[in-house]
Amino acid sequence: MVKKTPSRKKASAKKRAVTSSGTQSVKKAAPRKKAAAKKVSANRIRKRKTGTHANNLMETIATALTTVFFVLFALGVAYVILHSKDDDTPHSKVRTNAVKKAPPGKLPKSEKPEFEIYPEKPVPSERSAATPPVKAAAGVLKIPPPESPRIPDGVLPKVAIIIDDLGYDLSMAKRFIKLGDGLTCAVLPQSVYGRQIAVLAEESGHEVMLHQPMEPNEYPMVDPGPGALLLDMTPDERINRLTANIDSIPGVKGVNNHMGSKFTTLSDEMNQVFTVLKTRGLFFVDSRTTAATVSRSSAQLFHVPFAERDVFLDHVREESQVRAQIAHLINIAEIHGKAVGIGHPHEVTYRMLKEAMPEIKKRVHLVPASAIVELF
Repeated sequence: MVKKTPSRKKASAKKRAVTSSGTQSVKKAAPRKKAAAKKVSANRIRKRKTGTHANNLMETIATALTTVFFVLFALGVAYVILHSKDDDTPHSKVRTNAVKKAPPGKLPKSEKPEFEIYPEKPVPSERSAATPPVKAAAGVLKIPPPESPRIPDGVLPKVAIIIDDLGYDLSMAKRFIKLGDGLTCAVLPQSVYGRQIAVLAEESGHEVMLHQPMEPNEYPMVDPGPGALLLDMTPDERINRLTANIDSIPGVKGVNNHMGSKFTTLSDEMNQVFTVLKTRGLFFVDSRTTAATVSRSSAQLFHVPFAERDVFLDHVREESQVRAQIAHLINIAEIHGKAVGIGHPHEVTYRMLKEAMPEIKKRVHLVPASAIVELF
C-alpha cells in the first residue's frame, strides 16, 4: 500500500508559497498605486489653481478696461458740454472776458478773476437812447455840447460814476480812490480785498455799494462768482445770502447787480431782494444787463430809491471808445439833468477818467450814486 500523504503536504506547501508570493506582489504594487494617485491628485490641484489664477487675472483685466472706458467716456462728455458752441444760441452773442475757475480764496491775491460779461450791444436806458452818441475820436477828450439841453444855464447837471468789480486788485482800487471825491465804489462780496477797499473808499469820501452777483442767462457756463443769488435757491436762502453780503462790506449805502440778465427779469426773485433793501434802508442801481429787467417795478412796489445805468464806460477797452463813452455820459447829463455811468477797474478806464476829470468837473457835478436815485 503506497502512502500519498507527503505529496499532498508538498502540494499544500507550494500552494502556500505561491499565495504568499502573490500577496507580497500585491503589497509591493499598492504603494505604487498610491504614489500614482497622489501624483494625479497633485496635478489636478495644480491645474485648478492655474485655472483659477488665470480666471482671476482675466477678471481683473476686464474690470480695469471697463473702468478706463467709462472714465474716458465721462471725460469726453464733460469736454463736449464745456466746449460746446452753438452759433444760434445767445452764448455766441456774448463776449466773456473769463470764467471763474476757482474760489477767490484759492487764487493768488494778485490775480483778479474777471466775471463781467457784456452783450454785443449794451442795453440803453431811456435817457441814453434819447441822446445821440458821440463818435469815437483819438487824442485829448473833447466833449461837444448837447444838441438840446433841457436844464437852466448855470446849473450843473449831476453825474454818478460807479466803479464795479472792486475787491481783487487792491493797487488799482487805490488808484481810482485817489482820482478825487464823487466816485462810487461797488465792491464784490467775499472778495480778497473787499473789506479793505470799502474802508479805504469811505475814509476818502467815496460812497460804497455792494456789487451783488446775480444769475445770468449764461449760467452755469458763466459763473457770477461767490455770494451770487441763484434761481435754484429757496427764498430764505436768497434773503440770507443777500443779508450776509451786505453785512460783509463796511459802509454799504446801496446795491447794484453784477450780471443778473436772468435774475433781474423775474418779479418774485427781485421782490425778495427789495424786501431786504427796504428793511436795510438801501437804494438800488440797475446795471441794465437786460432790457427785460423788472427792477424798476420792484423799486416802485417797495418804495426803494432807484436809478439805472445810462452808459458803460469801458464796454470796449480802447482809449477812443472810452473817451467817446465819457463824452456821451456828459451829454446825457446836460440834456436830462443827470446820468449814471459804470466803469470797471481796468487800466484804460483809469487813464481816460484821470485825463477827463478836469473837463468832467467843469461840465457836471460829480456826485455819489445816492444823489441820483429817486422814488418812483
